[in-house]
Amino acid sequence: MMKEHNNFASIKSHKKLYKSGKTWMVATLLTVGLAGGAAVTGTTNAHADEVTPAQATGTIQAGNQATDPELANAQSDAQKQQATIDSANAQLKDQQNQLSEAQGQQSSAQQELDQAKQAQQVATQNDPAVKDAQGAVDQAQQQVNNQQQVVNDAQTVVNNDAQNVQQKSDAVNQASQAVDQAQQTVDQASQAVDQAKQAAADATNQAASQKTEEAQNTINSLENQGKNQASQDLNNQINNVSGQVTDAQNDVNNTNAKISDLQGQVKDLQNQETNTQADPNIKTVPNGVIDTSKSLLENASRNNLWMSNDLSQNNGNIIPQNIYVSPDNDKGAADPNANNGADSSLPAYDPYYEDGMDYVNGQMTDAQKQELAILMLNEINHAREQRGLKPFVMTEQKYQQAQVRASQHSAEVLDHNDNDIMTAFGQDQYENLAYIPTQGGGDMLSLLYNANSTLSSMLNADASSDWGHRENFLEDTGTLSANAAFGMHLTDDGQYYVLTFDYDLSNPDSTPNMMDRIAQYQAMGPITGDSHVVDNSAKINDLNNQISNLQNTLASQQSHLSDLQTQLQNLQAQKANVQFDLSQLNADQQAEYNNAKNTLDTINDWKNSQLANINSDGHVQDALNKRNQAKASLTAEQSKLDKANQALTSAKDTQAQDEAQLDQAKNGLAQLNQVLATKQAALQTAKDNANASANQAVKDAQAKLDKINGKIADLNQAIAATKATIQNAQAQLDKDNKTIADIKNGQKPAKPTTPAKPDTGKDDNKGDQPTNPTKPDDGSQPVTPTNPSKPSSQPTTPTTPTTPAKPDNGNKGTDTPVTPSKPTDGNKGDQPTTPVTPAKPDTGSQPTTPTTPVTPAQPDHGNASISGQAGHKPGNKVNNGSQSANSNAVNKPTIVLPTNGKESGAATQGQYINVVSKDSVAAQAGIQAPAAPETTSVTFGTKKGTMMTREEYKAQQANLPQTGDSKNDKAVIALGVLAGMLGFGLAAKSKKEF
Repeated sequence: MMKEHNNFASIKSHKKLYKSGKTWMVATLLTVGLAGGAAVTGTTNAHADEVTPAQATGTIQAGNQATDPELANAQSDAQKQQATIDSANAQLKDQQNQLSEAQGQQSSAQQELDQAKQAQQVATQNDPAVKDAQGAVDQAQQQVNNQQQVVNDAQTVVNNDAQNVQQKSDAVNQASQAVDQAQQTVDQASQAVDQAKQAAADATNQAASQKTEEAQNTINSLENQGKNQASQDLNNQINNVSGQVTDAQNDVNNTNAKISDLQGQVKDLQNQETNTQADPNIKTVPNGVIDTSKSLLENASRNNLWMSNDLSQNNGNIIPQNIYVSPDNDKGAADPNANNGADSSLPAYDPYYEDGMDYVNGQMTDAQKQELAILMLNEINHAREQRGLKPFVMTEQKYQQAQVRASQHSAEVLDHNDNDIMTAFGQDQYENLAYIPTQGGGDMLSLLYNANSTLSSMLNADASSDWGHRENFLEDTGTLSANAAFGMHLTDDGQYYVLTFDYDLSNPDSTPNMMDRIAQYQAMGPITGDSHVVDNSAKINDLNNQISNLQNTLASQQSHLSDLQTQLQNLQAQKANVQFDLSQLNADQQAEYNNAKNTLDTINDWKNSQLANINSDGHVQDALNKRNQAKASLTAEQSKLDKANQALTSAKDTQAQDEAQLDQAKNGLAQLNQVLATKQAALQTAKDNANASANQAVKDAQAKLDKINGKIADLNQAIAATKATIQNAQAQLDKDNKTIADIKNGQKPAKPTTPAKPDTGKDDNKGDQPTNPTKPDDGSQPVTPTNPSKPSSQPTTPTTPTTPAKPDNGNKGTDTPVTPSKPTDGNKGDQPTTPVTPAKPDTGSQPTTPTTPVTPAQPDHGNASISGQAGHKPGNKVNNGSQSANSNAVNKPTIVLPTNGKESGAATQGQYINVVSKDSVAAQAGIQAPAAPETTSVTFGTKKGTMMTREEYKAQQANLPQTGDSKNDKAVIALGVLAGMLGFGLAAKSKKEF
């Protein structure tokens, strides 16, 4: 009985994947095949009596002529369908008759083939050559069988050898384990010995430590005392010699200064003799002349250019030799004679400041410092004389020491540092410290005025220092001539000279006094500007004799200085490397030192003896005995291991020999097999020669039968197609009849649905986008594609597309497969998986069961927020403008289906849809492009999808809207992808010192 079909029974539905715009879509293509119907699998032998013609139950309901256009159309179509049924029934009957005739021919051809095969067998069995060849084959086969037995026996021996080798190897492993255990025991025993020795050594060291420490502390203390004493003695010697070096250096400097002064006097005398004209250096000043080539002190002394000792008087000179001192009962009184002296700013006094008159070039020379010191002390001495005090003496040695003092840092910061004073002078001093400004002091007279202001301040404006400076200048030394000196040193910034004044009461009457230089200049006579011949030979000879004597004295002084410097260097070297010597200690200390040494030696001897005999300790001896026992056990186990290894080696040698014999047997078997193959080939040749004519008869009969079978198969296929045509036309006829009946009964039928446009293989949206190839129509049911599932966040490795096999019938797919390009980066989640090109369909096979989509696994956000703070869980507050969301929420893609046929329908109302590229959608939604239709399983994360039965798939498809409108399909997929995107994107730094 023919199976009933609904209106769409013959419509084949298959899925076609294509790209529309920038998203992947799934479209349902409907094709109507009038030749479709039941699938033909294999060869079907249907007899004529088994075929039932289609019943003409669907007669046309046409009586009165219809006036309604729809009724007319229905009646016209019904007539066409009835004509189709009638024609197909006639054709079907003819085809069934042809099939019955072909089946009769098939039976006859089969009998002819059986008879030809029987004749072939008889011809072969009776041929003498075949019989001889068969005997040779049987004999060779027997030899092969015998040799095979030899091989089997040899293989058995080899197998037994392998078992024996394994047993021996197991024995070796067991013995090796025993050796390892014994070695471990020995190691543990050795460790115990070391621990016992260390414990005994620690006890010995601890016992000796306290006594050793006490004795060593005593020795160290005494040695330090001795070295300290030696160092102190060396310090005293160094200080003594250092003072002598300073004195010797001062003597050398003073002698050099005297020689230089005398040599200068000689030169002056010689110049006087040779100068017969007016000297250009002679300048006229009030009360006389000055020689600008000579110092200010010499000009003042020789030409008596001093201001009056009585400061209230103005004698016309401007070089001071006295200084105002206020009364003791009114120390802060102003100088009443401040404006009584000569006005040095008058043009008459310009020669004192011009033409290089005692010019100061940057800073004073040592000779200028000496003369400024003499000029200042001359003023102080005149002030002392007016008070009846003894004048100060300034020796050259004292002056040189004062220069050392002025160069010390403590002097520059006005600090009376006792150590520095002792270093400079060798003894304590009375001291004043002050500054002389250098501003305006470009010549000695101006610098003298600056110094005079400093002296005046210390004498008359010293209340802040409790008049200490004044007291030092005016100290009553009684009958002693105190040794005093001014020191001067230019500061680093060049703005001041540090001024020091130091004196002591050493009464240096026997030492040359630098203050005598004024009298010496006076003795030279006045400087005049007259031109005359001068004879100074007597004076020059006297001066040269003095110079010669001083040079001899200088050589002696320099030799003495060199000796003292060498002695000082030796003492300093000794101090830098002071070594302990027992003689540095007194008798009691030496006895204590020797006792401590003896104690230390005794303790060390005892400790060394104990450590040398550490094995005699009881605990150590026990540990050594246990270790010796463990070593003996190790030796025994090692002997067992050696024997086991020997047995294993012997078994392996036997195995190698037996394997060699097995190889020989196999080689012999191979040779016999070659002989057998040769004889079998000869046998086949003999058979071929014996039944050559019979073979051709069999081939002819087989070809005839194959041709008839092919014709039967073609008829069966044609019958099936004709039946399908009848069935489809009958269904349409039934529908037309129902329409006609409804119209006659006054019921307007619903407007029929416009059939879906057949798939021409072209993409209405993008013709240049690749499409998956359509499965060829071979009559079988189409493979239902699986619903694409969201893949894991990591893309799978692209699968190389397989070229589809060519169908064996003429119905080729309308879609040419395009080889997809390989993703540029297999590690990027935004690259789609390359679809697999479907292979040639298996005719008559069951459709592939689609898989059930698997809910994607919850994404692992790593417990880190979008901000990059690893280890931080964001709060539950949702910010619609942020890309972060609660990572604990389970995010599942949501498929949103439209409720009408418009893409902008209610399903998308109220939501903002951003059209992005296919790769971006896939990357943001966490999915890949759909795979090829043949895919039967999907992967989410690391979980394999489960298989879905065909019944489950049908049940699932029944709940989804089926439509051929490509726009609706695109809307479904686009909304589904966007819903998935929304789901995943949201989760998404007692003396006086003044």
